[in-house]
Amino acid sequence: MTGITSAASSLPAMSCLSGAAPLAPLTDEEKAKAQTIGGPSGEQWEPITPAPCEPELPRGASFLWVYRDAEGRPLCARFRKEREDGGKDILPLSYGRRVWTDSKGNRRDGTGWHWKQGRKPLPLYGLDRLAAFPDVPVLLVEGEKTADAAARLFPDYVVMTSQGGSKAAANNDWSPLAGRSVTIWPDNDDAGSGYADAVIAALEDVGAAMVRTVGVPDNLPTGWDLADDVPDDLTGGGETSDVDFLRPYLDQATPAVANVKMPHGYSMERGGLYFTHEQEGDLPPKKVKVCIPFNVIAETRDVDNMGWGVLISWLDPDGKPHQWALPKRMVHGDGKDIASELEDAGFGCTVSGVRLLRQFFASVHTVRRLRCVDKSGWYHDNGNATFVLPNGVTVGAGRRDVVFQTTRMARGAEYGTGGTLVDWKRDIAAYAVGNSRLAFSLSVAFCGPLLDLMGEQSGGFHIVGKSQSGKSTSLFAAGSVWGKGDRDGQVRSWRGTSNGTEGIASETSDTLLVLDEMGQANSREVGEITYMLANNSGKQRAGRNGEARARKSWRVLFLSTGEITLATKMGEAGQRPMAGQEVRLVNVQADAGAGMGLFENLHDMASPGDLADHIRRAARTSYGTASRAWLQALVMDRNEDEAALTDTIKQIVARFEEQALPDSGPVDGQVRSVVRRFGLVAAAGEMATAYGVLPWQRGEATRAALVCFRSWLDDRGGTQAAEDRTAIEQVRLFIEQHGESRFTLLGGPDGDGDDSRSRTINRAGYRRKVTTEGGAEKWEYLIFPAAWREVVCKGLDARRAAQSLIAAGYLNSGGGGSPTSVIKDPEKEKAARFYVVNGDIVDGGN
Repeated sequence: MTGITSAASSLPAMSCLSGAAPLAPLTDEEKAKAQTIGGPSGEQWEPITPAPCEPELPRGASFLWVYRDAEGRPLCARFRKEREDGGKDILPLSYGRRVWTDSKGNRRDGTGWHWKQGRKPLPLYGLDRLAAFPDVPVLLVEGEKTADAAARLFPDYVVMTSQGGSKAAANNDWSPLAGRSVTIWPDNDDAGSGYADAVIAALEDVGAAMVRTVGVPDNLPTGWDLADDVPDDLTGGGETSDVDFLRPYLDQATPAVANVKMPHGYSMERGGLYFTHEQEGDLPPKKVKVCIPFNVIAETRDVDNMGWGVLISWLDPDGKPHQWALPKRMVHGDGKDIASELEDAGFGCTVSGVRLLRQFFASVHTVRRLRCVDKSGWYHDNGNATFVLPNGVTVGAGRRDVVFQTTRMARGAEYGTGGTLVDWKRDIAAYAVGNSRLAFSLSVAFCGPLLDLMGEQSGGFHIVGKSQSGKSTSLFAAGSVWGKGDRDGQVRSWRGTSNGTEGIASETSDTLLVLDEMGQANSREVGEITYMLANNSGKQRAGRNGEARARKSWRVLFLSTGEITLATKMGEAGQRPMAGQEVRLVNVQADAGAGMGLFENLHDMASPGDLADHIRRAARTSYGTASRAWLQALVMDRNEDEAALTDTIKQIVARFEEQALPDSGPVDGQVRSVVRRFGLVAAAGEMATAYGVLPWQRGEATRAALVCFRSWLDDRGGTQAAEDRTAIEQVRLFIEQHGESRFTLLGGPDGDGDDSRSRTINRAGYRRKVTTEGGAEKWEYLIFPAAWREVVCKGLDARRAAQSLIAAGYLNSGGGGSPTSVIKDPEKEKAARFYVVNGDIVDGGN
């Protein structure tokens, strides 16, 4: 490969040297942005990047190196100025506004190129070449002059350097090298070695795919770098070219082992990890290959200094980077589980080397330590909040100190990214405007990270409706927030065991769990799964010796679909959902009532099917970017002022509750719990809108959540407790089914006073007609206490059921607060207690 150095973009040279404009007063905003960096007291310096024009070589300078962004625009520059004593100075040159007092005492204000440094972190030299060749390996050297020389020697590499020399590596932004294969060629001195160690640590922090270092020949002069000629005595007086002499050292660069204590007998070489066996007698040592080359990044442990492991990274045969925080407890098996996980990710290990690899992981030690977590979501340490995605990607100020560690390597496929955030907003989120169910589902997708902030429990929403009503479309859209929005990505099936779902919930903690088609679930387990998901923890299990094992835990909002409700599904197994289950998984009708299934606004699409197909296709190509942008903003706000952030969320939720709940009538705690969850979804959508992640107008997420909450409330039948509603419905059903067959008529067949009565089998009580104060007649049902407890209220709390009917006006309470009344029993000719239910329970509706 050739021509990499010539690929750097260049803009037409323009003169925009700093002028000496008259002093203009700074605005408050400009004062807030201004930075004082060196110079006389009161100097103000505000860098501007990218610069609108090219820098010119300063007077007296001999060289100028321009730092550019990925598009070739100038960011800053550095120039070389010779000193009279024969030395040299490398000075910064940046574009921006400078306000200062000159040597004559005049106040100056100039915008242009100044001998000043830009904002930290500083950009790397060669970003334009890096962007132009995304699959080319990177060579890192020290100094711009050395970088230019190395680019001529090795045109098949993207050659880069950092600003500030060997002691300023930490001042630079190394993030563009994430996922790249990087080789470091240090200068031949102690400063060069120190620079290499600092760069290795920085590259490990940002997730470089592979980091190698060149072993500089010992016979080169002290201080030698790639900008210097190779001494003649090493090239045979010029018989060997410099590049032919140097190339083998580059090709033989070995994986970086800075701050790593290699176990005895092991060596990391260009070809991989080797182990040297010491043999008996005069036999020479025997070196065997264990596996491919890889980087040992750090040792890991959890917040309790348990769960120790080792973090490694490598490239598979296609050059794709992989990383795994391997729990050290796995080394005490036979090693096959370690080898199989690694082999599955392109980490080649010889069959005979499995034992040696296991021994290596057990014995290797590093200076660097990282905290490990075994589930996704929020991690808190030293006052900083970090968010860990299930594929190991971390977001936040503490992200360099946290790693995701499990016995199963994080595949990352479900949480990958595709397309850009602009694509996602245009092709998916924009179509949710005016479509309440779609906008609500997208808002639910952003809600998971708010559970920890607000101290809320897990819970779910179940979108229910007939086939082809658009239910799955809402899941595809919601799933695309976190990863690929399809069944081979974020959308999982209800068809599975509670144990399997427990593992999935743990892996998706603080994000979103998407479950499609409840009809495929096991009807005997679906209720248990719902409770488990909402209760934040799995089953308590025993270890081999009977001791309690650590339970899996999580916080998650789950979004479900189905043609049937949870109650119907449980009914297939003869079960009835408890009130807690129905509160934890609330139903939202898929049909929006506009005759188009899920949709109310087609956005110029020809049909609901066309819109659904568009969203389904887009969710497979534009995905994952919205969650990254959402987390970046959310984590930053949480770390800057968590109290203000939570207060903002509370205000949105409170306003939602005021809008959602009716002005009159009692509201049960269960309803308040559900409306708070809907309000949290509204808050997530409104905040994502404010952050610019959702392309909606303010209020869109709240309107969608209100529509969906009212759908749930209408289906529920009111704001009373679910147990109360269930009790009323069960008593009503019993009377409707058995009003004539199990209640003996008092006063004759017509209730006209005739004493003749028909024989009643399995009698539950009596029925009679009574006259109201207004002169109207209505039925009353007198139920024996035993029948009330054992038959009418079977499966219910009979006492609570009675109180529910009294509160609803359907049960006539007796004196002294008793739910029963004393009435003369016509059979026994003496007074007895009955539950007296009036006929309004049948005739009067709810």
